[in-house]
Amino acid sequence: MTDEERRRYFRINDEVAMSFSLINEEYGGENNLEGTEGLNQEFHVSLEMQIRQAMSEVRGQSPKVAHVLDLLNQKMNLLRSNEQMGSSEPMLKAANISACGISFCWHEKLNISQLVNMSMYLQPRHELIRTEAHVAAVNENLDQATKDAEPYVIHFDFHNLHNAYQELLIQHVVQRQGYQLRKKLNNDQ
Repeated sequence: MTDEERRRYFRINDEVAMSFSLINEEYGGENNLEGTEGLNQEFHVSLEMQIRQAMSEVRGQSPKVAHVLDLLNQKMNLLRSNEQMGSSEPMLKAANISACGISFCWHEKLNISQLVNMSMYLQPRHELIRTEAHVAAVNENLDQATKDAEPYVIHFDFHNLHNAYQELLIQHVVQRQGYQLRKKLNNDQ
């Protein structure tokens, strides 16, 4: 991740259901969105973007209807994510996330530049993002509450991230940041 990318994208602390698998050295760099699965995922992301746009229009006219439609969309995303769970089941983790990377506490040290295939389910809508990433840095976990179980902070930089996924991540970060700021303002009053 370049310094320009760090400045260009907001970062938030959030909870993300995630899983990743290490890519071995023989990996040829094929995009992990090949074939029918990739086309289905791209179509799903496209539909999700259209739903979000339509929901903002409906919300202005009828907030209750928009809420029900949003809940139905979340339920469908949850069902879809359950169908797509592979051998490594996602775990809900506290993370610092942006449109170009993610950091989280982990129980083992990973090698710098290690490639991974990553799946993230953005909460609360359970939107699936799949991407490749590499380990950009590994630091000591300084949080006394979690450092015994997870002594490392792993920093992944995304690459080969499809534009639709990146847009979904940007929208998620902006929406969650707005939600967190409103919640903080309400708590401070």
